[in-house]
Amino acid sequence: MFESASPFAERLRALIKSRGVSYRALAGKTFYSKSYLHDLACGRKTPTLNTAQRLDSALEAGGMLAALAPVPGAEKEWAVTDGMRCASEQLADLLVTQTPNPGNAAALAHQWLIAEPPQRYELSAGRRVGDETVARIESRIRQLRRLDDHVGGTETYTMVSAELAATADLLREGSYREAAHRRLLVVIADLCQLAGFVAEDAGRVTEARQHYLTGLRAAHAGGDTASAANCLSSLSYLEANLGDRRAAVTLARSAYVGGRHAAEATGQALLLERVAWAHARMGEANLAERALGDVREIYQHCDLDEAPSWAYWLTQDEVQVMAGRVWTELRRPLRAVPILEDAVLRYGDDSPRETSLYLSWLTEALLQAGEVEHAIAVAKRSVALARSARSARAVERIAELRRMITAAAGRTGAADEFLELSADLSAAPGGHLGGQ
Repeated sequence: MFESASPFAERLRALIKSRGVSYRALAGKTFYSKSYLHDLACGRKTPTLNTAQRLDSALEAGGMLAALAPVPGAEKEWAVTDGMRCASEQLADLLVTQTPNPGNAAALAHQWLIAEPPQRYELSAGRRVGDETVARIESRIRQLRRLDDHVGGTETYTMVSAELAATADLLREGSYREAAHRRLLVVIADLCQLAGFVAEDAGRVTEARQHYLTGLRAAHAGGDTASAANCLSSLSYLEANLGDRRAAVTLARSAYVGGRHAAEATGQALLLERVAWAHARMGEANLAERALGDVREIYQHCDLDEAPSWAYWLTQDEVQVMAGRVWTELRRPLRAVPILEDAVLRYGDDSPRETSLYLSWLTEALLQAGEVEHAIAVAKRSVALARSARSARAVERIAELRRMITAAAGRTGAADEFLELSADLSAAPGGHLGGQ
């Protein structure tokens, strides 16, 4: 019988079960006694941070066990007492003042999960929703997007879903003036687009479609044409990868035509990138190349400081990567390989999902060019990063690479080595990828 339902104990038990590891084997890896490990898993004892880190490493938990360990002094800093609205608001504020990075992302994600959204307190207090409340939610969305840069969709989906539900409750039950109402609708649209992206990244495709469509309606009702176009464009991207490719072209072009005059330069470039990708998936090289040319032209006028929250990530490197992906999709490796090699050099291990995904496209382009040994070497790095990305789409791409490498290389020593290295990563067919 479990003494505690602490998050650490629950996660430890789940990991032991999913990894198929006995307490005896885990004791051998960590040098703790079986009885002590059993007490930790049952919640009878509390781990130190060092113990949690050692177990995290032994069970390949990607930092989440360590994030769940109590930190000395943290109880006071993060304390939330029933009825203490001020303390809870301070906790919520703390979560948006720390910029997510590879070192703190897992801990921030855990703290976000245990913190009550400030939207709940606005409702319980019966206060009118004003600009200050909406601005706070907007800052939380920006923080969630940056958390997702370091913690994949399988971890962030719960956070984003909870934020969306709390904000929807505020919209449905709150009291506000017309201006705040419209602004809140746009916030809902932004959250829906993010929810759709992380749902895709967690393998929840049906939910992703629903989120994009809901976001489209909310943005339209709030009068934000650019945000509505982004939701429609995001849906086109999903369909290009997993659904009706011809419909994806129609959706992407409709999003661009309808939203280009409302979006600033970065938003326009993003909408056009998805047009290029949809045409590439249809094998329409001329139309894809024309869209890429338009992206290059528009991007010269982009200022990321002025970009909407949903396009902050569209750097010059991301523009290059999309061009390389389009040429890979069109089986033009001589154009794709130099672009991807140059861009990927500037991606590091602190963005495991993106780096793993983009390396997978470089691998595919190299295989098309007949550079099998080089491709396998690149694919090995993609595998290593996919393990820590916590992203369904990264795992799906590895599954695709396994099929591609087997077809291109047969059962050579290098191919067999790659297949053995990636054997623990499996996914359903139909991989897809991309930025938010």
